[in-house]
Amino acid sequence: MAPINRTFPFRWVLPLVQFLVCLALLWPVRNVLLFGVAGHPNQLFYGPIHQNVVTTEGPRGADSLTELWETRKAAPLVLDFPVLIVQLPYILVRSPKREWVPKGMFPDVWRALSWPFAGMFFWWYFGRSVEALSAARRSVECPRISLIEAMFALILSVVGFVGLINILTSTPDDRHDFQFLALIAGAILWGILATTTITARFMQWRISKRRTATA
Repeated sequence: MAPINRTFPFRWVLPLVQFLVCLALLWPVRNVLLFGVAGHPNQLFYGPIHQNVVTTEGPRGADSLTELWETRKAAPLVLDFPVLIVQLPYILVRSPKREWVPKGMFPDVWRALSWPFAGMFFWWYFGRSVEALSAARRSVECPRISLIEAMFALILSVVGFVGLINILTSTPDDRHDFQFLALIAGAILWGILATTTITARFMQWRISKRRTATA
């Protein structure tokens, strides 16, 4: 009888935790998000929308909101970085070369609103990898990591390595670009997490090979 795989349900818990973390970080800037959703469709420049948000505290309150927004909007960029990776083919073939954004909405607002939802799939995928790695240590191949999952994890690992090189060779101006730093942090984070999928796939391959040899 095959061993029963009993492990913590990471595939269900991690996506929920990710979503709640993004919600908690973005909630203080919800007014900025609402303003961004109603952005003017004919604007040619998607600039910092917080400059147009009126606060009861006046200029000082606007400055505080600016800093808060710049910090909080980075959460989806870091936690849900794979969402950008899957969009790369679309970005590379379209002109201008940028991600799809609903007409009249600012890109940073769209990411803050949509990436926490889209990113739940990738955290589910990572949770499966954690479960698979835990089970593989008990010689159980469940859940099975597919070759496609392993290849995607390999891509994330390569991107994470490139991100590490970029941060080491970045200029002082780059280090003051908050969005650049957030994307690099996301690349490195997911490059590290992706090694779980690769390791789980390798261990499952070894288990399968041993069973074939002893059959």
